[in-house]
Amino acid sequence: MKLKWIVIPALIIAVAIYVFPSKKNRDILVNLTGKWTTSAPGYQNRFIELTKETLTYGLGGDKIDVYFISSIKKGLEGNDILITINYKNTDGLKFTRSFYYDPVNGEAIKFKHQEHVKWTKEKDDAVAENLKTDQKQESGAK
Repeated sequence: MKLKWIVIPALIIAVAIYVFPSKKNRDILVNLTGKWTTSAPGYQNRFIELTKETLTYGLGGDKIDVYFISSIKKGLEGNDILITINYKNTDGLKFTRSFYYDPVNGEAIKFKHQEHVKWTKEKDDAVAENLKTDQKQESGAK
């Protein structure tokens, strides 16, 4: 019976740590939060969207993959800011993605494995315009 009173609080703490990333991780995301797109060939209708809790890949059309952020690390690699995001899918499989963040030259990110593809953050008015366009398409209006 005493074991039950030890196990239950331990499970609650473990779930809370798993579900709620640390505040430090969330602070890094302040400038990264938003929708990122690229004009690189082969990436039409693709996007990456970061929120405080999720990383979403827009795969074209209505296809998206949503992942839950576990941790975020910010470091330096040479003169570049390197961001590493650890995330999981709904099955609990873990993934890691690293990219360089350039807050000065147009606020861009370049994935470590694809430095030739530059992703830029959509401005708020572009996101609002896309939302209006999507709503019009859903309602059948032009």
